[in-house]
Amino acid sequence: MTAQSQTETYAHQNDASQVDTSPYLADLVNFYEAWKSFWQLWLREHLQGRPLPRQAEQDVLQSLHTPESRIPEGRRVFWQDLQKIYHNILQKLQDLNLNEEPASDLFAVMNAAEVLERQCFDEIVAFSRNLGEVDPLTGLLNRRRMEEDLCREQALVDRGASAFIAMLDVDHFKTFNDRFGHVNGDLVLKELSRRLYSALRPYDGLYRYGGEEFLTIFPQMHKSCALLTAQRLCQKIASAPFPLEQHAPVQVTISIGITSLLPNVPSHERIAIADAALYQAKHEGRNQARLLP
Repeated sequence: MTAQSQTETYAHQNDASQVDTSPYLADLVNFYEAWKSFWQLWLREHLQGRPLPRQAEQDVLQSLHTPESRIPEGRRVFWQDLQKIYHNILQKLQDLNLNEEPASDLFAVMNAAEVLERQCFDEIVAFSRNLGEVDPLTGLLNRRRMEEDLCREQALVDRGASAFIAMLDVDHFKTFNDRFGHVNGDLVLKELSRRLYSALRPYDGLYRYGGEEFLTIFPQMHKSCALLTAQRLCQKIASAPFPLEQHAPVQVTISIGITSLLPNVPSHERIAIADAALYQAKHEGRNQARLLP
């Protein structure tokens, strides 16, 4: 599989990762409901020859423009398109109110309104489905999605591709939680996810496996690069202290176990090998990576 096609396999992880997804969905539903109420009211009032109350228009504008600063980076183009479509419709509605336009112009506006509503609804459905694959704390893809991607990667390995997987674990995380509290533990997991994500290739997969454990998929990686890549991740995490609430920043390290996917060997068996390599890294002093064949 080419790097480009592999990028397409995991590219949509970019949109989901490292963002607080729930406010976006709430803002999307809020606009969708405000728009539907506005459109139904406009149609009723227009067909009866009455002007639309100004407040109805303001409610839609507020739902469309108030969330601008918190729209996730990967969704801003879509949101800007919504704004553009809505303002075009609004201009046409104003023209219809001022002039005796033919029925064809009204039908054109109705078609545009249908497009707006459909795009918004489709985005709600797609994003809701995506949320089911995202870990709510870290913004990374979750274990359910990891299993799907591993199946795809294993199928490629069965046909001759090369790939590695790695298990990552935060060193002394239970002791950290006991000392600094679970709020700071969550902060560390979020920051750790951000640093790991920024250090990986666009077509690598990064998933929260559970608790303080993470799993990565490295497509098209060869043995000569695998251990070096894992060691660099350890160095990346240890390179700068992690900020905490009501405490001074602290040093955080991770241990990594890495192994290859093998043709016609179930991926869950290879995860067990990566887990054994992780145990070896911890047993030998932590803050390091170990590779097992």
